[in-house]
Amino acid sequence: MNGYLFLLQIVCMQNLIVFCQRCFTWVETHADLCPECGADVCLEFPDPALELLTEILGNPLAVLGPVSVDRRTLPNYGSFVVTTQGLLFLPRLRRRLNGAWTEVTSQRAHQWWPFGDQPSSPKVLGWLRRTADAAAADDAPSDERIELTQESLAERLMDSPGAFFLEHRFTRNVTARRRQVKFDRSPLRSITVIDESKDGSLLESVTSFIAQAASQRANGSLGAG
Repeated sequence: MNGYLFLLQIVCMQNLIVFCQRCFTWVETHADLCPECGADVCLEFPDPALELLTEILGNPLAVLGPVSVDRRTLPNYGSFVVTTQGLLFLPRLRRRLNGAWTEVTSQRAHQWWPFGDQPSSPKVLGWLRRTADAAAADDAPSDERIELTQESLAERLMDSPGAFFLEHRFTRNVTARRRQVKFDRSPLRSITVIDESKDGSLLESVTSFIAQAASQRANGSLGAG
């Protein structure tokens, strides 16, 4: 069995997801086509070589986040790793004792807090109790450490169902509305992420690194290491 086939357990659901080797994204299968780029997704394809992935990813620069991706079925909470070629999203996952993956959710209190101004209401206490029980049910702690080397990032991309890579060359525009940052891509689908950082500085950091990468490309030094 190829290494890019996973059974991902999310809230008592099991979804078959595969790694698209055209847009470098973990996706759910839809008629054997990638929903992000439309490429054929075949389980018979061999795993991409790590040497190819390190070339695609480029040199790591920094870790940004945490962030949440605006999607429902795949893991959506994690961090961005900025590289000279793009942004690598690595979801935070936990491994269950039975070997299945389960996602880690955001711990930040959002502005849509559903309990109004009644922090001691039974609804609030019940929600907090469910959150604590869910955290206690995890069998293995989450590992937040990200090693900033090309080889380790390539391995994390292949070993993290839900990960994806936003290449600079496909990003046409980056805009923000409050904490929502939208990446307009062509010919790929746009992606919206929510800035989960305390200072809300994701957009400023991302645009700074994109400008830096563009300058490197103009100087012919992109990807040199």
